[in-house]
Amino acid sequence: MLPVNVRLYDASVFFGKHPALDGFTGAFTPGTVTALIGGDGAGKSTLLRLLAGRLRTHSGTSEGLPVDRRNVGYQPADSGVWRNLSVAENIEFVARTYGLDPEQARIRSAELLALAGLDQVTGRLAGRLSGGMRQKLGVVLATLHRPGLVLLDEPTTGVDPISRAELWSLIAGAAADGATVVFATTYLDEAERANRLFLLGDGKLLAAGTPEEIIAHTPGVISQAPLTLDAARRELVSALAWRRSDTVFRWEASPRDNRPEGFKIAPGDLENTSIALLLDQEGEQVASASVADAQVLESRKTTDRPLVEASDVTRSYGTFAALDGVSLRVLPGEVVGLLGGNGAGKTTLMRILLGLETTTTGTATLFGEKPSLDIRRRIGYVAQGLGLYPSLSAIENLDFAASVHGVAVNERARDFARRFGRNPISSLPLGTKRNLAYLAATLHHPELLVLDEPTSGMDALTRARLWRDLRATADDGAGILVTTHYMQEAAQCDRLVILTAGEVTAEGTVTEITSAHTSLTVTTEHWEEAFTLLREAGVPTLLDGRTLRLPGADHDETLAVLAPLRGEFTVAQGTATLEETMMLSALDHASI
Repeated sequence: MLPVNVRLYDASVFFGKHPALDGFTGAFTPGTVTALIGGDGAGKSTLLRLLAGRLRTHSGTSEGLPVDRRNVGYQPADSGVWRNLSVAENIEFVARTYGLDPEQARIRSAELLALAGLDQVTGRLAGRLSGGMRQKLGVVLATLHRPGLVLLDEPTTGVDPISRAELWSLIAGAAADGATVVFATTYLDEAERANRLFLLGDGKLLAAGTPEEIIAHTPGVISQAPLTLDAARRELVSALAWRRSDTVFRWEASPRDNRPEGFKIAPGDLENTSIALLLDQEGEQVASASVADAQVLESRKTTDRPLVEASDVTRSYGTFAALDGVSLRVLPGEVVGLLGGNGAGKTTLMRILLGLETTTTGTATLFGEKPSLDIRRRIGYVAQGLGLYPSLSAIENLDFAASVHGVAVNERARDFARRFGRNPISSLPLGTKRNLAYLAATLHHPELLVLDEPTSGMDALTRARLWRDLRATADDGAGILVTTHYMQEAAQCDRLVILTAGEVTAEGTVTEITSAHTSLTVTTEHWEEAFTLLREAGVPTLLDGRTLRLPGADHDETLAVLAPLRGEFTVAQGTATLEETMMLSALDHASI
């Protein structure tokens, strides 16, 4: 491995007259993990391609570019695997491409595949792997030849938390070995694990530094108040306000003396800072958007009976049980999050609840009845594939959805679609298409919303505005069932149901679910050495900035493993995060 140092100064890349990257300045150094944050179209992929030598700057200067391509590992957003080859054949192809010694390639690939949890599927075609497994294989291929520069384009987007933890073991391992690692993500909780962050918006660099440094330089003032206050609810009509669970936040470009009654300065966090930076970038556009962004619905909460309910549902395919005794319900006005790893049974359960599949045993009802076509008209559904027509324009997609339900396209949705003219939506960013799919699904004011990964690809501001609408919809009596792999989004739900291998392994609020599990935090100046020691001892380890987190690890055993570590270190115990709890639940279930 040859160390890679890259510095960019005021670098810009244009596609035609459009600046895809506009005046970027930043450094990338060995032994670090750098996160590029932003929604679709922010400039993340352009910057990665520039670092990979696939693009050239149109202005600005650089040091360390171009990097010898044999010393670069690059994973594109589509995972970068050959789907018609098996896992082993993918490995063999990359090893031969880089001229690796066959025996060294065998040892190296066995190590990486074990860390990725792919060592038992080496004969399977890559096209038949789950999305998360393909992403893990893509990282294995990108790091197989021990490159000095590792570039990963959204390797964890749409990947379940358990697979994401395995991915992070690979990412942190590459940095611990001395590589310069740069990855793009829309997940802010994941970006906080990196050593350094670059927050991008419309090709511009909005902020750079550690999470703490970026939060410390939040533009303007963010205040908060409980939703129970009338003043807080009134603020929600503003494009400068957003909501997280039962707390309302408001951003102001500069402090004011007449802050709304009951509001106080909000504690800093990366998500709120990202929203403030994007609002600051919007500038004068915010004021004109404020009323249009507010969604007003009539209250439809006329009953406390479940809108959708599964009772002791099993679903078997031959000898395989996709669901085993699963129960779930969604009440009016409730937001329920359905979480689980790939293959946990989430999609099967949702299809049964929608009447698209039948149960083997148990019952499933919609609005107290057996699912049917007429009953489904009362539902709004956004599938992971979105259900939009790529050759139609945004407004044509909305017109079609409205005609199906016999309603008109409201002005709010029409105003959104007008921005994109008559161009087919296939050319739009994923986050924009998800927004459009949500608007199409809610034109008829459904009593129940079923959303599969609704905000994947969105930036923090767009995601916050969508969740403000979702919470308003729930407050007006609709029920919402949402699946997500984004843990900060899961925390927005009133209640969570976690599936593991077709069974419900946890249910309740985030606090209720996480309180039963612990995680150790290791702090040391030599995190790379500590990570290597723990990895060699088989201890599941997550990089968190410059510290390490060990979900479910034993304190005394950890001290023994870290005994050879240079210098001082501390090991502290605390409550596990939601993601760590899901990891531990999966391990507990596998050991039964």
